[in-house]
Amino acid sequence: MTYLPINGLPYIEENEATGEVADLYEAWKRDMQAPYVPNFLKAMAASPEMLVFAHQYWMAAISNFTLPQSLVSMIQYTIATYNNCLYCRANQELNCRTLGVDEDTLNKLVGDLDNLNPERVRVIIDFALKVAKHAQALVLKDFELLREQGITDGEIVEIIIIAAMGNFNDTVADALQIDVDNMVQTALDELK
Repeated sequence: MTYLPINGLPYIEENEATGEVADLYEAWKRDMQAPYVPNFLKAMAASPEMLVFAHQYWMAAISNFTLPQSLVSMIQYTIATYNNCLYCRANQELNCRTLGVDEDTLNKLVGDLDNLNPERVRVIIDFALKVAKHAQALVLKDFELLREQGITDGEIVEIIIIAAMGNFNDTVADALQIDVDNMVQTALDELK
């Protein structure tokens, strides 16, 4: 078994997992339809209880989001970039690219948001970023701008949850100092 150098926590590879951790890895792969266990989980494996939490958390999100997955990934990509979380940025960039988000849009999300189109997407991303960075600074006008774009109250709550999840993921990945998964990096390199 290896240990994360920054914190001494165990980092349990898929082939080293036994018992409950091995079962949780298999459940993750099955339910997420993933070919591998991500580094995010391997770094959390010292706590099987938190692996259960992570699995339930992601399954609940996937099952209950009503917004398009591409928009969810764009929100989390933007937040990960602004939080400077390399792990989450890489994962969300791959999600965006896989879901058809083009290079120009990716660049505007993190460097030219004022010129992102359509306006509805720009307003959503801008709001989500404000939620993630300065939630206490939200004012009625922020919500009115969303409603002017036809965004429902339920979708507003969902955007807030997605932004909070982005911050949560970035915090965990950065605190554990997780490296980008080789499969993710390889896929990104091939797409560029």
